[in-house]
Amino acid sequence: MAFTQTMTVQASSPAALVDLLEGWHRDQHGVAPGYEGARLLADRSRPGRFVIEVDFSSQEAAQQNDGRKETRAWADRLAHLSQGQPEYHDYEVAYLTG
Repeated sequence: MAFTQTMTVQASSPAALVDLLEGWHRDQHGVAPGYEGARLLADRSRPGRFVIEVDFSSQEAAQQNDGRKETRAWADRLAHLSQGQPEYHDYEVAYLTG
């Protein structure tokens, strides 16, 4: 079943977040277990607050990905760009249109 992980961060540079996501996608798409893609959402009512949504083919694949050194290095870079600690949440897709 499809699985999505979100990371909520407070950051001063949306461009740095975009660079981080583009680099991951370029280097890890087709390599990282179950990774399907990501989106960066900017909170319109709270400037500087962003949500990163990362889609995986399954929760099991996401857990495999979490244990990789490349993933830990990426998470460390995200924490460095964040003001405070990123907040992580895991979601199982319950319904999808189309």
